[in-house]
Amino acid sequence: MTVKADKHLLALWTEAGKHAVLSDLMPSLIEVLREIARIDELYLFAFNGADEWRLSGGWRDEHVPERLSQQAITDASALDTIQRWARATAQLSEQSDARHRAALKVLLGSDYDDGISLLIPLRRDTGMLGVAVLICESACTRSQCEQLMALAEPLLACIENDQQLTHIQRLRAKAEADRQNLLGRLGLRSISENIVGVDGGLKQVMRRVNQVAPSPAGVLILGETGAGKEVIARAIHERSARHNGPFLRVNCGALPPELIDSELFGHEKGSFTGALASRRGWFERAGGGTLFLDEVGELPPAAQVRLLRVLQDGIIQKVGSEHDVQVDVRVIAATHRDLPKMVQEGSFREDLWYRLAVFPIILPTLNERLDDIEDLAKHFIQRAAMRMGVPVPPLSAADVRNLKRYSWPGNIRELGSVLERAVILGHGEYLDLEMALGAPSPKPRAVLNQASPAGKNNAPENESLEAVIAAHIKHILTETKGRVDGPYGAAKRLDINVSTLRAKLRRLGIDANEFKNNEQF
Repeated sequence: MTVKADKHLLALWTEAGKHAVLSDLMPSLIEVLREIARIDELYLFAFNGADEWRLSGGWRDEHVPERLSQQAITDASALDTIQRWARATAQLSEQSDARHRAALKVLLGSDYDDGISLLIPLRRDTGMLGVAVLICESACTRSQCEQLMALAEPLLACIENDQQLTHIQRLRAKAEADRQNLLGRLGLRSISENIVGVDGGLKQVMRRVNQVAPSPAGVLILGETGAGKEVIARAIHERSARHNGPFLRVNCGALPPELIDSELFGHEKGSFTGALASRRGWFERAGGGTLFLDEVGELPPAAQVRLLRVLQDGIIQKVGSEHDVQVDVRVIAATHRDLPKMVQEGSFREDLWYRLAVFPIILPTLNERLDDIEDLAKHFIQRAAMRMGVPVPPLSAADVRNLKRYSWPGNIRELGSVLERAVILGHGEYLDLEMALGAPSPKPRAVLNQASPAGKNNAPENESLEAVIAAHIKHILTETKGRVDGPYGAAKRLDINVSTLRAKLRRLGIDANEFKNNEQF
């Protein structure tokens, strides 16, 4: 290849590296080509692998004919014509070739039958991926044709870059559509909605969040189940320098012991039965962002050792690999367990405790945030109504008093579930709060008159709410024969978390075993 040809090849590769969008690149491409030969028009067609040819980019008088830019070539006979030309053409064809003229007519129509044209096939080892169509003012010499053929590789790279960008844009649009759909189903407007209670019960917590967020320090969030640990972890991430990176949550308590290493650190193909391909673990996938290790107290001792190494050195080793992998990730851990007590008992490593608890944040229970209950209730009611597409029912002062009197062993998570259930039971017209908490309640008079004019209130008048809830739970346990979990258990019937129900049973002094094989209580 001559120095002049090398210059043109380098120029084309340089331009291809500057622009990802092919339409932005076309003026530069035509300029390089015109240094070789008298090129009037340039068209790049791509084969998308689904029996379709489509124009990726074109240049003629600074625009592409509208009929070309919108038209896809899918006709079977037209596709066969292009394939016959491609099989017969090694590097370049001219208008003297009958197959060339047939393929040109398929690509550009009959307007170019009498003109001077060149067709350059753009191939990879996998097959034909594109065609470059050059319309020339005059015939090209052999030397010019050789120089143009040498540009096939960068021209194909331009098409592939454009197709990859288009694919990424489609995936991004689909991901955004899925995100909006998920937010709608969750009753949210955005992932980073305002945290309820920043000026109330969470004021001290948010002060510590704002202190630690800008630093790279690890954070340990301590609090009861359902207290909102993930919300606080996400708040730290969004206020940090890593906010543009991923935020990934891993429930350590849900990882099977035999798969913990594979899930956290990844594995190589063939490293164990069923490892059909290499897989990145959570630490690699969270690179550049934040990894939230929820329920870190549930990790077995062996996994604690490997987690300690990651926190100390930022290095992981995949299952089945002998090579270390450096990871850049901020770790935020959380647990409802008493880790200092576990350290004393020997079930949690002391050195790991010190690594995790660089900056501890203790979350208050919902009972310690009674002033926030009204705002939290309004938030959850609005979210539930949005999810179900019903009007937002009003929250009365009596409802707020009832919510504040309840002990909330399941904390904010239980509050959200109860209020969603109350919205469902009230059909968006009112909050059936007592029924949602486990006790039947009369409907408001207006609704009662519409639905059941002769209805009567059969709820006990002098019995406490706790007593009514206990009676209802006992009734359900009787029907489930003492079964708490599972698809036919009491938790499923009551539509609450199993751990929440067990906590409620302990608080109320109810033993589920007493209801096994019993028919009544």
